[in-house]
Amino acid sequence: MVTRTKRNPWLAAGLLGLLVIGAATLPSMGWTCGLAALLGLAGVVVLHGNRWRSGALLLGALAISIGLLNALAGWLAPAAHGAGLVATMEPREWTVADPDLGYRPRPGIKIVNTSRFGPDTIFRVTYTINDDSTRATPPAPTGADTYLFLGDSFMFGHGLDDDETLPAAFAKANDFNVRTVNFSAPGYGPNQLVRALEIGMLDHLVGQRIKAVVTWIIPDHLRRITGDGPWLGASPRYVLDDGAPRYTGSFDSYRWSDPLAGLRHLADQEFAFVRAIGLKQRQERQAELFTALMVRLQTLAKEKFGAPLVVVYSWPDESSGANHDNSDVAQPLLVSILAELRRHGMPMISVDDLEAGHDQSRLLIPHDGHPTALADQLIAAELKRRLAGP
Repeated sequence: MVTRTKRNPWLAAGLLGLLVIGAATLPSMGWTCGLAALLGLAGVVVLHGNRWRSGALLLGALAISIGLLNALAGWLAPAAHGAGLVATMEPREWTVADPDLGYRPRPGIKIVNTSRFGPDTIFRVTYTINDDSTRATPPAPTGADTYLFLGDSFMFGHGLDDDETLPAAFAKANDFNVRTVNFSAPGYGPNQLVRALEIGMLDHLVGQRIKAVVTWIIPDHLRRITGDGPWLGASPRYVLDDGAPRYTGSFDSYRWSDPLAGLRHLADQEFAFVRAIGLKQRQERQAELFTALMVRLQTLAKEKFGAPLVVVYSWPDESSGANHDNSDVAQPLLVSILAELRRHGMPMISVDDLEAGHDQSRLLIPHDGHPTALADQLIAAELKRRLAGP
């Protein structure tokens, strides 16, 4: 019996090794929890001694509990846009690492993006990236007024050809007599936009006749500004210092310097029920930081270019119904953010108001959720009315 008991550490190490291999190769945390439960039951059989067997049984039960909690939290969470889509990018490596923004589009290339849902091709489009990592926009006359567009995939024109993006639609609405610059990338948040202006990435535009800086906000930006996405580790991290955003480095560098924060982030990424703990308080902090970043962006637009910041929003406001776009952020919180931005004098354009009365199936890319060319045309017409005149 003594010999058998001495084998327990080796058997336990073997079971743990199988769990580590499974965690690294299995497609989801649910599968990993299932494997942990099976290995726990296996430990009850192969290990000797009541303490070892009780420990294995306890770990197996814990794995089952975590798996069930995670499944329940995932079931209650709203379905993400794009579920079921299969997307390909040619070339696959179409972004490059950036020490300040985390990543940016690879300069000077054309990208073919194809999206399929089952047997159907949803879109097959080409993105042309300029040498400065901006997306191509229509040519303009020398000395034309310039409009700077900043944002994420909505502004970039995910799923749209070069001549269908909002900056391109705005140029077309003005008979191609204005210059538009499209500085954006899928997955960006206001933190990247603020950082880009702070370090002078767009200073080559200083001195040109920039009439407005236009950005497009969505509720998902709240989680991006705190790095709550698997692609955001190298992105710029800001904290509030006396109400003003202060750059501290990347999220990865912060999480390595604060292991507890790193472990919490890892748990948030892997377990839906962990993300739900303290969600309300976290979103309130995100709202405060988001507002401060937008005000900072407004200030930088004025200081560098002498231009106003115009905010296009796909976002619930005072006239929206409950559970706008299945957002997991409380609507009163989002409405209060818009009120604060208005208080700072930012011109605001509601996408929902512009789309009222139109066939919704023509305004969103099927199964994807990004705006169509028609949606961009409606916004461009309103921007022209407000900024460029008749």
